[in-house]
Amino acid sequence: MPKTNDKDAYFFAHDCNARNDPKILALRSVYGAEGYGVYFMLVEILREQPEYKLSVNKYIWSTLAMQMQVDAKRLEEIITDCCTEFAENGSTLLVNDGEYLYSASLLRRMGKVDDISNLRREAARKRWENQPCKGEDGPGGCKEDANAQQNGAKKRKAKQTKADQSRAEESKADIFAAFAGGDADLLAALRGFEEMRRKIKKPMTDDAKKRMLAKLTRLSGDRDTQIAILHQSEDRCWAGVFELKDDPGGRRGVAGTEEKAAVLRDLHDAFSEYGR
Repeated sequence: MPKTNDKDAYFFAHDCNARNDPKILALRSVYGAEGYGVYFMLVEILREQPEYKLSVNKYIWSTLAMQMQVDAKRLEEIITDCCTEFAENGSTLLVNDGEYLYSASLLRRMGKVDDISNLRREAARKRWENQPCKGEDGPGGCKEDANAQQNGAKKRKAKQTKADQSRAEESKADIFAAFAGGDADLLAALRGFEEMRRKIKKPMTDDAKKRMLAKLTRLSGDRDTQIAILHQSEDRCWAGVFELKDDPGGRRGVAGTEEKAAVLRDLHDAFSEYGR
């Protein structure tokens, strides 16, 4: 039985020059646009029927008239003439065999469409049957295998997503770990520097860590040198990072200046306390 669901019902072959067909011209010459509209509205209604035919009964004219908003007697007159008057080579626009009302042209057109659909459906069925499991739904069948594969893929994707999120969160939360990038020695030096800052009551915020790392990178791009710089600041309790000093006991450059400033502050505090 032909399909008549909403998805399929949109298809309806209609010649763009149908208005010039001799039978249509005859219809238009008598009933004008009204007859033209009634005819094609009826063809659309026939297209929606399971067999593309309407059962002829005593209610057919009133039912069609209600749908088309046309007087029932006028509609019956137009359709009757389509079945008897407007013809070419013995073929009329519509056929009323006493049991059904239909269009022979529509039946031919839709017959071709249905044949193509059936061929495609049969080809798809054969392809399915030729699969190794032949469409079995039971244990070990295609559907079970497909479901298992789909579920497995979902689990793998979920697991991978969680792992990626975990790594991203860890990297985001631990700035030093992200900077070290797997270098255990460098990470240990960074951790040592961070611990020293906590001990001297100058814990580091995330922004402070970023600034320190930016300066560390400017001082040297070599990891070994960076580690040595961090150890230098940790050993001397410097709050920042500075160039490596050739003389460990020297007080030259920026680092020496900062250390001198710290000594002066201590002396100032001591004298202030003494003077009280």
